[in-house]
Amino acid sequence: MKIDWLNITNIGGIRNLQLSFNPGLNLICGMNGVGKTTVLECIVNSFSHNLSGNVKRNSKSEYGEWEISLDGKILKPNVKKFSPLENEHLPYNFVMDCKSVIYIKEKRAIDYKKISITGDDILNEQSYSYQLIGGLTQDSIKTWFMNRISLIHEGHFSEAEIFNLAIAKGIFNLLDEDVKYSHLAHDSLDIMLETSRGNVYLEYLSSGFKSALFILLGIIKQIEFNFKEPNIKVTDFEGIIVIDEVDAHLHPRWQGVLVQVIKDTFKSAQIIATTHSPHMIQEAEADEIIALTLDESCNVTKLDLQKSEYGFKGWTIEEILEDIMGMKETRSNKYLETKKHFEEALEKGNILQARETYEVLLKMLHHRSPMRKIYELQLGTLGE
Repeated sequence: MKIDWLNITNIGGIRNLQLSFNPGLNLICGMNGVGKTTVLECIVNSFSHNLSGNVKRNSKSEYGEWEISLDGKILKPNVKKFSPLENEHLPYNFVMDCKSVIYIKEKRAIDYKKISITGDDILNEQSYSYQLIGGLTQDSIKTWFMNRISLIHEGHFSEAEIFNLAIAKGIFNLLDEDVKYSHLAHDSLDIMLETSRGNVYLEYLSSGFKSALFILLGIIKQIEFNFKEPNIKVTDFEGIIVIDEVDAHLHPRWQGVLVQVIKDTFKSAQIIATTHSPHMIQEAEADEIIALTLDESCNVTKLDLQKSEYGFKGWTIEEILEDIMGMKETRSNKYLETKKHFEEALEKGNILQARETYEVLLKMLHHRSPMRKIYELQLGTLGE
């Protein structure tokens, strides 16, 4: 199952927006408040009985709706509509293969708590549909992993489950070559990892590493919970994975890595994720970026990107931040103010002020910045 396109009208801050999706990775980027999460909420709510409180009509409109196309089937009768009065939604009955949709929100903690081995959660179609918009939680991620590790020797797992466990155990090392799964502590049942600093508990990892594990292990776990008869390999999952702020808590050097690991691990899935990370945009292919922006009337629109077959792999972080992410300036206000004073001094021929601001600029700039030479030459026009 794949989403072809989504049309949104008067939902949240979006007045009218049409988006098309490719069957693989789709990274939605743009400034805060431009409607990235609204897009995800519309998608996820298309598969849930439990309407999210985050999906509301535009305050300036009398109704709000969206329509979605799945595998070429346009779903118009099941569009969510909202009453002008207090955003009350009209009854609808649209759930289509909701277990093929996995939603991960921006809050992704793996806290330490004592747990015991239990069986897998059993959810029917309707109960999963109600829970879907709440996103995955940490509650059963460790339990699922511990269950597989401790019972794998009994030989009752399917070929797909054995395959998925091998993928899960290898995830740690894919994210960081210095981290590997070690063992399950026999006394406490804690997950132990081998690192360059010795064996540590999973919960001792950084918040960024745990956020990445939450995504990867959480998806593997949910695929196994959702598909029991038969089990499927995670590489064969052909559903939709929705991730809000996929770069949250991650160090920049892991951001590009995580995107590639997600693509390689769930290679048959459609992935729709929001991001603020220029590093992820650098790593993505040309057709995997959906940039949202505001037009002159402050309406949300899709940015027409001038991209080559290599995407943005040759762009600098600053170029991506300015031209794609909507940042008007990537330097600090203090630097810009000092630069302005320097330029004013040059214009007035004030050698003393120019020299003073030049010295401040040198202290601010990176030691390899080409602007050092440029400012020196500009100062030289005053005879300095």
